[in-house]
Formats: sequence, structure tokens, C-alpha cells
Amino acid sequence: MIEAINTFLQQVKVREHIVPLIQQADLRVSLHCHAAPVQLVIKNGEILMLHDSEQQIKPNNVIWGSAHAFELLLEGKTRLRELERNGDLKIEASLRMILLLESIFYLTKARQDFAKII
Repeated sequence: MIEAINTFLQQVKVREHIVPLIQQADLRVSLHCHAAPVQLVIKNGEILMLHDSEQQIKPNNVIWGSAHAFELLLEGKTRLRELERNGDLKIEASLRMILLLESIFYLTKARQDFAKII
């Protein structure tokens, strides 16, 4: 899952259209998989990953699920609410935060064949 998160973070940096979504955001999202939880910190137009338990503080949003479900989410292949509806993920967050997170994950998806279209 760490590899998928790192790929996601790299894609966020090259996708300039994501910045307006996260420019004013100040939130923490804890991703709980089989391994230790990983936190994504979204603040001041940046997204950072914390996986050292000493740096983590109580998040205001939590997502639980399998490694496969997180890969689908982080790669933008399946939307957050669809994974929740299918029972692949469990989310503890307000609807507003769920919609923001869904937008960020989906719009960051890797579009490898986009260059072929142009």
C-alpha cells in the first residue's frame, strides 16, 4: 500500500488542477489496512504521508479497508463512495469530507494513455 500512496503523492504534484481543491484544506486522513495505519495530511495545497507512529496524531477522518480496495482508490480506478457502498471500505468522515476526498483521489488518477490521445 505504501507504494500506491507514494505513486499517488507523485501524481498529486504533477496534477496542477488538484491544487485548488486542497489549497485551503486542513485535514488528516488515516488509512487503515492490514499493516500499520498511514496518515495523509492535506494542508496548504500539499499532501504529505506520515507512517511513523510518533508523528501521527488523532485524525479527523478515517478509512478502513483491504490493500486491494486502497489500490483501486489511490489509482483512481474506483470512486470512494462506490467502494464504501460495495462494502470494500468503511469511512468515518462527514459527507463533505468524503466528497472532497473522492474528488482528490479520482482526479489524481494516473492517465497513462492521455498522451496518446493528444
